Amino acid sequence: MVVDFRKSKSPPSPVCISGKDVEIVPSYRFLGVQLDNKLEWSTNTDAVYKKAMSRLYFLRRLRSFSVCSRMLHMFYQSVMASTIFFAAVCWGTGIKAKDANRLNKLIKKAGSVVGCRLDNLDEVVRDRMVLKLRTIMDSPSHPLHNTVDKLRSSFSNRLLQPRCSKERYRKSFLPSAIKLYNSLKPTQQ
Repeated sequence: MVVDFRKSKSPPSPVCISGKDVEIVPSYRFLGVQLDNKLEWSTNTDAVYKKAMSRLYFLRRLRSFSVCSRMLHMFYQSVMASTIFFAAVCWGTGIKAKDANRLNKLIKKAGSVVGCRLDNLDEVVRDRMVLKLRTIMDSPSHPLHNTVDKLRSSFSNRLLQPRCSKERYRKSFLPSAIKLYNSLKPTQQ
């Protein structure tokens, strides 16, 4: 897969490994996440949606057998939510509004089957991103620890927002997580 954001795109030169040409593909599945050559998340959202819809079918079947709400919620959390929110820290702030709405409608449908309100995509992404940022801040062995540590404000408990010249970077993990972290009340930080 070739990721190229230059204005004047020239065709990439062929790559050979052990005498075989490497195929150029528009998207690739890596560690369970669909990446595309534009670094957009529509392909990943489609895959997540499709997988979660099949899980919703099983949730509905369980309800048809009069399984209690507590067990339905446990099934949702372990089977469906784990599918929907897998690697949400990576793609959660970068997906398009229509993709987020699709996933939120699916979560709402699951909530009506379970019989309770379930956390939507934005809430889960926010919580997981802040938790991941805190883990990075508390772990000196983490590769991003020094980067985040340099962004600490000397006047408060806040983090300085990194300069983002591109929207793609602004929607990535570190700037988004810092923005969320700074929006918390001082007692929550």
